[in-house]
Amino acid sequence: MTLPASPDLSHLKKQAKQLLRAAAAGDAAALGRFAAALPARPPLAALRLHDAQSVLAREHGFRSWTELKRYVEWKRTDLAARLKAWLAWVYEGNARERRLAIRMLAEEPDVFASDPWLACAVGDEAAVRRALSDDAAWVNRPGGALGMPPLVAVTHSGLIREEGFAPRLLACAGLLLRHGADVDARWTDPNWPDWPFSALYGAAGRTHHAGMTELLLEAGANPDDNESLYHSVEASDSACTRLLLAAGARVTGTNAIAHVLDYDKLEDLQLMLRHGGDPNEQPWLHHAILRGRSLAHVQALVEAGADLRARDGEGISLYRWAQARGRLDVVGMLRAAGIEEPLTQEEEFVAACTRGDDAAARAILERLPDIVARLSPGQLQIMPELAGLGAHAAVRTMLALGWPREVKAGWDATALNLAVFQGDAAMARLLLAAGADWRTLHGYGDTVLGTLSFASQADGVGEPAPRDYPGCARALVEHGVPLAELRRYRFSPEVADYLEALPEPADRPS
Repeated sequence: MTLPASPDLSHLKKQAKQLLRAAAAGDAAALGRFAAALPARPPLAALRLHDAQSVLAREHGFRSWTELKRYVEWKRTDLAARLKAWLAWVYEGNARERRLAIRMLAEEPDVFASDPWLACAVGDEAAVRRALSDDAAWVNRPGGALGMPPLVAVTHSGLIREEGFAPRLLACAGLLLRHGADVDARWTDPNWPDWPFSALYGAAGRTHHAGMTELLLEAGANPDDNESLYHSVEASDSACTRLLLAAGARVTGTNAIAHVLDYDKLEDLQLMLRHGGDPNEQPWLHHAILRGRSLAHVQALVEAGADLRARDGEGISLYRWAQARGRLDVVGMLRAAGIEEPLTQEEEFVAACTRGDDAAARAILERLPDIVARLSPGQLQIMPELAGLGAHAAVRTMLALGWPREVKAGWDATALNLAVFQGDAAMARLLLAAGADWRTLHGYGDTVLGTLSFASQADGVGEPAPRDYPGCARALVEHGVPLAELRRYRFSPEVADYLEALPEPADRPS
């Protein structure tokens, strides 16, 4: 099925209602459409408007009604607004948004024919060649809607992740380089005005494309652009990280070790340490524990020379830090090395809570009823930190023993925000049942609904996390968050489809 040039959402909704009524009446054609589009459809008696909307969306080539709605909204805006959205999808968007960008490219090719910077974004080699032929100096001229140099427009294009685009974009990059493009060309993203990004960063740190990264490095790109190595570890593989290090990228001073510890990528950590990373540049052992990394990560740092007696910026030793976060494996390693320290009563209480030892923690609380009030701000922050790591037993104990629910850590976020960011629906339910307030603002000035909006739409990279964002939305609804509040936000199609499917009077066939 094809949509008209200017589709109307209300008309599509009417079509869905008509389809649902026909199916409810037993119409064979309507039932056949449900069977073809939704093989795992609910029984006939359970069909609702949301199911009919999903049928229409899939018949028009979309994966969900939400995706179709966004497409219709976008198609009904003026050309300038459509192009602005298209650029955001290509350079910042997730996989779903890139699919919409490709659809526009197929439906409106004339829009891209006259702008050579758009030709760079889509890998139109013929158009790039014409621009070079018309004006040789264009090769390094910033321009287009985003003010990008042509090579940056190519290397930052997220379309390289989509089928069929990588050869085109690589060909355009090679063409530009042969015509004198500055391989270290930079561009200032309006969202990050203080951080000019290199062409290499687009390849290694944003799109994580090994082929483009290798092409630029072979052309002489500087691997020490202070961004590429740091962001390369966000990829699902290590290819770009390895290419950068092999080309001489500097590890110390880039904070790359901190970032690789944000992910469960032991080999990348070991690689950075072998390529000159300083295990004592910062208290990386503390950071490894903070980020929930395994004992193997800790041991890799130790084998590279990390100081087991190091202290963090607050003067807290590794032994006390590990005890405070329930890391008995690290504590055992330290004791085997002859390192052990007495703990204060407060530290004993925190350690009992974080290892999920309810009996020991309660015994301390009975002896010292004001112990929670005596905890330092840093100690109180351990609960949201552990909530973000999925430490259910520890958080359950801490909540049961009176830990404040709205303490903030990390990006000034509560435990509920950190759990929802990870898509940990079980943790979100635990916190909501204990009285966590969904309205508490985090460091970016929004509630947990904004957290769910952002996290659910982001492409998952690096380590696996629960990422059950529909489950988080369900937990919020079940604990009283008004639908009207949730529907003020945009979410991933999976979350939006769950919200759309919630029963309302208008969902019933008439």
